[in-house]
Amino acid sequence: SDMQRAISSFSSFKMMAIVVVLLASSVACLPQEQQGPLGGLLSAALLPLRTVGSLLKATNDTAPLVMDSIQEIRDFSPLILGFGRAFLETQQEKTEEVMETFMDSFLCEFRCKRKENPTQREKCNKKFCKNENTDDINNEIDERKSSSL
Repeated sequence: SDMQRAISSFSSFKMMAIVVVLLASSVACLPQEQQGPLGGLLSAALLPLRTVGSLLKATNDTAPLVMDSIQEIRDFSPLILGFGRAFLETQQEKTEEVMETFMDSFLCEFRCKRKENPTQREKCNKKFCKNENTDDINNEIDERKSSSL
């Protein structure tokens, strides 16, 4: 797979970097008198190699940790998405119920409560108003609040 090829090429790059670092450190470890008059120049030239070697070592040490983190995200993403989807579906159902209750209450109040004739008001109430009283609705709301905690 692509991941295995990336790890394989990363490993060969790692081996080459180790060889460069070993060569650079063996040259830098020569005694000062053997380096001759160009010793300071050689040390200055080896500084970028040592920097690259240190950078590669740090990258090699952290790469497995990054790969583990990526794998954990891949492993848990279906679970997290499943919970998110279930939560959104529940919220959608509650939102629909809230809108339905609001519209029923609004239509009942708007159409029926101002009717003067008791017979017309009762007929309108049967058509547009729910039979539940407000105590039952409040009890349902309290039950939902306690079950969601």
